[in-house]
Amino acid sequence: MKPVQTLVTVIIATTCEALRWPSMQRAIASVLTQADVSPQILVVVNGRRFDEEHYNELRHMTGLKVVYHEEGSAPLAQRIGRSLVCTPFFAFLDDDDEYLPGGLKARLAPLMADEALDGVASQGVRVVDGADQPFLISTVAVHRDALRALASYNWLASCGGLFRTRSVSLDYFDGCSRYLEWTLLAYKLASTRRLVFIDTPTFRIHDSPQSLSKSPLYRHGEIDMLQTVLQLDLPADVKASVRIRLGKAHHGLSDFYRLQHRMSLAWRHHLKSLRYPEGWRFISYTRKILPCRCG
Repeated sequence: MKPVQTLVTVIIATTCEALRWPSMQRAIASVLTQADVSPQILVVVNGRRFDEEHYNELRHMTGLKVVYHEEGSAPLAQRIGRSLVCTPFFAFLDDDDEYLPGGLKARLAPLMADEALDGVASQGVRVVDGADQPFLISTVAVHRDALRALASYNWLASCGGLFRTRSVSLDYFDGCSRYLEWTLLAYKLASTRRLVFIDTPTFRIHDSPQSLSKSPLYRHGEIDMLQTVLQLDLPADVKASVRIRLGKAHHGLSDFYRLQHRMSLAWRHHLKSLRYPEGWRFISYTRKILPCRCG
């Protein structure tokens, strides 16, 4: 493929705090050094916690466009970034992750070859205990049926996609989903747009030491996301799989509250879990909270 110029905008949402500056520099460098692609970087600084010195440094960097929004919200910053895209394609990159060499070129190739294609998702790596591990252990299901694969796992990493601007509009980004927003986006795209998945690793995720998925806010966010998915125009079998996952999410939240000795909430979510398909699987769990309810 011949070198292309400014076909891609890479949106980086960041709080621009001093502690995040080294990873931010790494993220920017990984975009600027992409072979055969000359992307435009759009940095959306959001919130009031930004470091003024680093913010000014960003503003004076060559190859970057920097905008600021006072409200601290990554999903909102991503939506703002999408609203400012003027190139044919766009992608996202978290400020603590990076693109692998040749990553954008690998994603761009299918989109340049097929005008009817709306987006590309890709394999990548995740740093675990200092070593690179595959983002997805297996990609067989997503190649077979991307929409139905979402019942098992999310194949769309925040830094793993490349989208055609004219067909993946601003409406796909609600700007308010704080948790699992990329799973929600994957459902929206897989049900309405034409996508392909490539097995070439194009990104590296650097996880933070704290696991967001263990927090109650994340667990409630998963339920909110799944309820939003149920409002989409999806095939009946896909909606059934989402309802099964909702039951599992309520069960997980019930057990979380049980371990926190918050039994009223544990019961509330346990009863909800029983109402969903395959909820019978959680009936035996009742004995773990029944004595506390009687007491």
